[in-house]
Amino acid sequence: MPLILRFVFLTAAVLACALLSLAIGPRSDVSLANVVQLLLVDDGSLARSAVVDLRLPRTLVAGLIGINLALAGLALQAVTRNPLASESVLGINQGAALGVAIGLVVPALVVVNPGVMAILGAILAGMVTFGIAGGLGGRLDSMRLVLAGVTVGAFSFALVRFTFTLEDNLARTMLTWTAADISAARLDQLLPLVGWALCGLVASMAMAHSFNILALGDGASHGLGVDPRRRRFAGAMLAAILTGASVAAAGPVMFVGLVMPHFCRLWFGPDHRVLVPAVALGGAGLVLAADVISKLVRFPYETPLGIICALIGAPYFLYATLRARSMA
Repeated sequence: MPLILRFVFLTAAVLACALLSLAIGPRSDVSLANVVQLLLVDDGSLARSAVVDLRLPRTLVAGLIGINLALAGLALQAVTRNPLASESVLGINQGAALGVAIGLVVPALVVVNPGVMAILGAILAGMVTFGIAGGLGGRLDSMRLVLAGVTVGAFSFALVRFTFTLEDNLARTMLTWTAADISAARLDQLLPLVGWALCGLVASMAMAHSFNILALGDGASHGLGVDPRRRRFAGAMLAAILTGASVAAAGPVMFVGLVMPHFCRLWFGPDHRVLVPAVALGGAGLVLAADVISKLVRFPYETPLGIICALIGAPYFLYATLRARSMA
């Protein structure tokens, strides 16, 4: 199948998931048949208000965090040459959550907004994980990288869960946020996410050629004029920033960065110059599909988005782990 046709099919799938996300809900006067008309024509109805004011911000937030997390996972897999690397497996997602939790529990210690706290937490967690695995100094050990990521992630999330034992209102806020419930998404969350998604897409495209060279190994990278340590640091920083921005907006959504790069490699091949836009589209589609499922599981009630993504990603993580062992 021609490459352009594959992108057309992927784009159509993403748009279909977005329309379903907008159409599905408890209101009977909003359906797939009239959702586009409600978006385009302001008739002053309650149905249009439900679509534009309530569902549209949620749908856009879901798509944007899908783009960010998928690009973060692609960058991590590229710089580590490890198919199991992702922001969830390496503890970066959980570190971002810890950064937000610290900001909520001890606001007096915070001089920046929660988004920056999430990014700082993600960067710190990534530095600890890569430092334990040897990525900041010498050669990166793939097995130690995964073990370090699981350890850092478990420690970070244990501290986040500790907040559940604190004051009742704070505990309820943290419990809802860690489940990645985006039902209350607002339009003012969109601008930062759009900015980070655009920056992440541009930066990923700029580093795509370097990612291709890193796949050849450190020795070949040096021979071709690419410093592996410098590119590894840049890729990890990009992943941490995109993850932190997404966690601050929607909570810790797991495994998107693990699943989508794998699927896109199967359909689009290993060239990162093609993979970057494909993974961005696919990540948006995956989270939008999870949002649709979250509305249908207990209709008319909703299941938090983070639970659906975890149920999709955890079995795939097990499959990828067993497949990586069989190829070793």
